[in-house]
Amino acid sequence: SYRYAGASETTNNYVCFGSNESTCPIDNLYRIIGVFDTEVVKSDNTTESKSLVKIIRADVLDGLAWHKSNTNDWTAASLNKLLNGAYYNAQDGTSSGYCYGSSSVTANCYYTKKGIQSGYRGMIAKATWYLGGYSSNSATAESFYGYERGTTVYSGRPTTTTGYIGLMYPSDYGYSVLSSSCARTTNLSSYNTATCAGQSWLYGKGNEWTLTPHSSYSYNVFYLSDNGGLNANYFANNGNGGRPVLYLDASVHKIDGEGTLDKPYIIGM
Repeated sequence: SYRYAGASETTNNYVCFGSNESTCPIDNLYRIIGVFDTEVVKSDNTTESKSLVKIIRADVLDGLAWHKSNTNDWTAASLNKLLNGAYYNAQDGTSSGYCYGSSSVTANCYYTKKGIQSGYRGMIAKATWYLGGYSSNSATAESFYGYERGTTVYSGRPTTTTGYIGLMYPSDYGYSVLSSSCARTTNLSSYNTATCAGQSWLYGKGNEWTLTPHSSYSYNVFYLSDNGGLNANYFANNGNGGRPVLYLDASVHKIDGEGTLDKPYIIGM
């Protein structure tokens, strides 16, 4: 894989997704996490491995419950249904039954402008998302990368699913810092320092959900804390920020741009 790493102001990985305007609207601004070997679902429902670019929305959506029913099964999660439903289809999902700021409080999920516009849905690959978990936040980025793709989950939880939209992994955050700044031996729970979180382009959006569940409990999910460390002491039905993540189809190519905030990459098919 290839990853972008470094402080936000020096990492030129911006891409305009959903608009070809010279000045990219904030709702269409994403950032490239990297290039990854990814299992893609083909039209006949078989899969094949491709090297795809993975991007994340530059800003968080408003605080949302990971799962309104407080279970850490992503295949059933209200946030999964919301992102792959109203957000993917650029609809108002406020009354969808999946738009919750907590277990019982309806949030604002008006995604007609924030969501994926019709001309861009074909640029998103339907991909495999790994749902492996772990029992502690005291692990390195390399370890979490293995756990995410592993089979350690709470009893009965699935280990993979497919879809168009997901969330970042703990390892995505862990590898978003240069090793010269934050040693790869640092546990993600200890990233709350100026040399780790302070040098990560993914940090700085408050408490933010990841895709990865806690394997010892039925209701906890790992999240990036506003202090920069990875944590898991948070119920799935609590409200956190979340940034949609997606894989670009292999046919997508760069049309223009330099990857900077002022001149993001413009893409097409």
